[in-house]
Amino acid sequence: MAAVLAALVVGGGLHLVVSQPRPEDVPVVVAARALPVGAPLGEGDTELRHLPASALPEGALEGLPPGRHQVAVPLQAGEILSAADLRTSALLEGLPDRVAVFVPLGEPTVAEALGAGDAVDVHSPVDGAVVAREALVLQTRGGEAPGLWLAVEENTAAGLAAARGADPVGAALSVALRPPPP
Repeated sequence: MAAVLAALVVGGGLHLVVSQPRPEDVPVVVAARALPVGAPLGEGDTELRHLPASALPEGALEGLPPGRHQVAVPLQAGEILSAADLRTSALLEGLPDRVAVFVPLGEPTVAEALGAGDAVDVHSPVDGAVVAREALVLQTRGGEAPGLWLAVEENTAAGLAAARGADPVGAALSVALRPPPP
């Protein structure tokens, strides 16, 4: 009987040591269960785990962005989520008469400096004219292909497309941050 109790105490202590995050681990969002494409993320669909940074894919989410989300790819239980795994169209919820457009940026620093909810003006690479005024930043993307997902009216989306036609790579489009409303 004493041996059984000793094994339980040692086993329980070992479980606590193994399950405690290490100081160098970072929090990441993982799928708590298998999720099909298009599934809305609800309570219990994801969980936060602490994993070594060296084991994480680029773009791993340390938390879910604000708002409602749908899965863009099938996910297995335990799979680490990235921004690419979430459908961008869900970002438009509550924004009637708006469309989402992706504006590529030449500098990742610009995308890193902005966040969801910021308002920006986008300037043409041809003459510097404003082609999108007070566009709402829905999401930022860094890495090798930095850019912004913006919510704009349809006619503004057409103006952005025309401005990008002058520079298909998008590196010449300038983005100006607007001050928050008073």
